[in-house]
Amino acid sequence: MHIQNTAHTYAPTGQSTLTTPAQNTGQVTQSTSTSSPERAFDFTNMTLKEQSEAANTLYQSGYLTMGEMAFLTGRYGLIKHDGQLGGTTLNDANTKPFNVIEQMREDLAYVKSQHPANSDVINNHEALLKKIEHYQYGINTHA
Repeated sequence: MHIQNTAHTYAPTGQSTLTTPAQNTGQVTQSTSTSSPERAFDFTNMTLKEQSEAANTLYQSGYLTMGEMAFLTGRYGLIKHDGQLGGTTLNDANTKPFNVIEQMREDLAYVKSQHPANSDVINNHEALLKKIEHYQYGINTHA
């Protein structure tokens, strides 16, 4: 059996290694991918206002798309405009922290119960959740 000596790139670091481990000894690897930005926000403990501010900052840095930013800021924007939404007041949105990641997981479970398995709605929710988890924990929690 002959193993071809080729470089492989592994996510999420984007570091290249050679197939033969002996050839990697002492080798310096260089990351070529863009990693998550330095973590300035704690998505496990923030208010809706902080979530909105974090989403705007991560959009400005290029980590989130405009659609992802809009998804994460929309609820706070509506509450700020109307004073409340679904029992959440502006005061609550500004002062009551919650776990955004856990809430996104619960929302995803609900969405999955309402939509076909491969719908864009589910795919978009899953992609954003993975991105926020990667930002928070620095790893792909769905691997």
